[in-house]
Amino acid sequence: KHVGHALKTAIRAFARNWTGGLFAPAPKAGRATRYYRQMSRYAAAFAFISDIAFLTLGGELKRRELLSARLGDILSELYLLSGALKRWEDEGRQDDDLPLLAWCMDSGFATIEQRFVEIIENFPARPVGWMLRLFILPFGRRRHGPTDRTIRQCAQIILEPCPARERLIDNVFIGGPEEPVARLTEAFRLMVDTQPIHDRLRKARIKDWAKAHERGLLSSAELAQLEEADRAVADVIAVDDFAPEDLRRNPAASDLAQAAE
Repeated sequence: KHVGHALKTAIRAFARNWTGGLFAPAPKAGRATRYYRQMSRYAAAFAFISDIAFLTLGGELKRRELLSARLGDILSELYLLSGALKRWEDEGRQDDDLPLLAWCMDSGFATIEQRFVEIIENFPARPVGWMLRLFILPFGRRRHGPTDRTIRQCAQIILEPCPARERLIDNVFIGGPEEPVARLTEAFRLMVDTQPIHDRLRKARIKDWAKAHERGLLSSAELAQLEEADRAVADVIAVDDFAPEDLRRNPAASDLAQAAE
């Protein structure tokens, strides 16, 4: 039975990797169906390479920690990507969330292929490594992470209020008003609220808020709103600073060190 299972795993891995997962089983998930097919492909490849590792290395696999760690990385990525797909399903297959899903899947697939390459290139029995390449990566590594277009789409979701952003940050711990995440969230809200004012001043080509207020282009309430947002942003991006004397070596500690010498 074990030999039969191993043969089925080998055939499955060979077929799915040579066809790029085109015919791998997947649920009808619209534009995300291709991700399910790739998951089936990599899962079959992982099962096959694990079988071969156990068959050829046996207990020695545990001592070859780099190889076993790479196998663990692949399994972890498959687990995390399954979670990303499940969340997308549970939230109703929102089209607005597809850039976020694409970023997760493309990043995970690139890591998986990189780990496969590392395992194959460092497999102790070189003929077995060549055989693994034939079964798992016959055309070499093809995944290199998210495209610039996907990254820009994700950045747009994060930088503007939208339902996709709300779903992304749902259940993120905010804490009290002095907590860093709470301060960041408040600064974001204030900047969004004042963006129309900034746009109006930009069209008028005025950068000085005081002059804009004197000329009647800004009301007192709008000026106060801009200043509040500016303070909130400055508070979020501020870093710790120290006086020069605080960075000098402690004289008392120096005296003690010299006495010890």
